[in-house]
Amino acid sequence: MDARRGPPLGKICAGHSPGDGPQRTRLLTLAGEYRLIYGLIEIPWSPYLEVGPLTLRFYGPIVVAGIAAGWWICRRYAHAVGITVDDVDAIALWAIIAGIVGTRALHVIDKWPEIYASDPLLAPQIWRGGGAIWGGIIGGVAGGAFAAWRHGIYIPAVADVGALGLILGQAIGRLANVVNGEHTRVASDLPWAFLYTNPATLAARDGSGATFPAHPAHLYEMLADFLILAVLIFAISRWGGSGRVFALYAFAYSLFRFLITFLRQDELYGPFSQAQWIAVVIGLAAALALFLFWTGRLSTQTTHWRRARGLVPPQNPDPSD
Repeated sequence: MDARRGPPLGKICAGHSPGDGPQRTRLLTLAGEYRLIYGLIEIPWSPYLEVGPLTLRFYGPIVVAGIAAGWWICRRYAHAVGITVDDVDAIALWAIIAGIVGTRALHVIDKWPEIYASDPLLAPQIWRGGGAIWGGIIGGVAGGAFAAWRHGIYIPAVADVGALGLILGQAIGRLANVVNGEHTRVASDLPWAFLYTNPATLAARDGSGATFPAHPAHLYEMLADFLILAVLIFAISRWGGSGRVFALYAFAYSLFRFLITFLRQDELYGPFSQAQWIAVVIGLAAALALFLFWTGRLSTQTTHWRRARGLVPPQNPDPSD
């Protein structure tokens, strides 16, 4: 049985009695400690990496890996939308910087009353952690579109290949949440529930300070991201360069994010969280765009753009002329 709020599954961490835990959970007593031997996945990792005298967070290297992978896949599929790898390289830095600024800015706006209002100087200190993925997406898209306009590159083509970079980067970036233990607030006794046991974990805790088995919402989102990526790779060879692939990405991610966020228990603004409200707005806009593409009211033709870039040979003149 799943619980929507709180950890009603019993305290099954070391030193706590399992008497009020789920009936189908088996426990093994070892040296006075209760250890789950099936029914969940135990995560013992620390979110910190010790390198000599330095203490680093895994979050940073994982995010950098996600950015690098996103850049790589954009270069890999640039030809499918009628741009070159040089075009991708000219745009990528603008998109990355704008994405970093966006992810921090939206997080600061969301957490301003409880964190940053009393100490505004914390707002730019991104190395302390804290970001909002929607801010990164919106910022990255805005930065990429500006760079494309500045370099005279067809924006829908950039958006289509950029969608692949975004979703792959998001999928890899969620590994950081898996290591940290974030977004595990809804208790669960499902076989794939995550129980974080490292004392330094950022996982949610109950009233006694103990972690508890919970839905791995971050893992759900990572799997959804990889599924979306597979669909986009299939679509880009057919629709690449028209903007339709980006619309498909925006709709699919908004839908998954809206649903998965119910298992995160983020702060609510009315019936939904900040991320869900953004997902509703972007998802509806993307659904409208897909409908207009489907009905022919938005053009899916890219021949004019590819010909202008020299990627489609000019039409043969009429021999009668």
